[in-house]
Amino acid sequence: MILFRRILAEKRHLIYPLIGALLLNVALYIAVVYPLSLKVANGERDANAARTARARAQSEYELARATILGKDSADAELKKFYEAVLPPDFSAARRLLFGSIEKAAAAAGVKQESETYDINEPRQNVLHRMTATVDVVGDYRSIRRFIHGLETAPEFIVVENVALTQGSRDQQSLNVVLKIATYFRTGGNGN
Repeated sequence: MILFRRILAEKRHLIYPLIGALLLNVALYIAVVYPLSLKVANGERDANAARTARARAQSEYELARATILGKDSADAELKKFYEAVLPPDFSAARRLLFGSIEKAAAAAGVKQESETYDINEPRQNVLHRMTATVDVVGDYRSIRRFIHGLETAPEFIVVENVALTQGSRDQQSLNVVLKIATYFRTGGNGN
């Protein structure tokens, strides 16, 4: 302790300015540097949040843009489907449906017992649904070829239901009742 007092007494002109400079540095750090470092940290955090928000907004924009492009593409495909694939009216739908059934039956070697048709009214005045109920008789392979022929036909027909029973003539024949549908446009040039 005596040594410390001696040094303090002899080097007072150097030690007091050093202590003053140290206190001034601490005061400047507390008053200026620390608040500025907080501002910088807040600024960096805000910049990161802004980058994240921008990336999210860009992603949402791309998603919305893809949705619009997808909707336009779907509208074009739907228009093409209505114009090129669906029959334009009732008579064309009937020819398509029964022509496909007769062609598939002849190719598969099955016998048509009966057929009936029904038309469902559209919900939104766009499409009518025509269904046909067909009763065919044949062996298992012929029935399979018949159904396969219907399902792979280029015309737009849908096999909605298949009911299979044992034929009454002999043990090898099967009786199949199929419900088959197609759609046709209404309004415009299709009624």
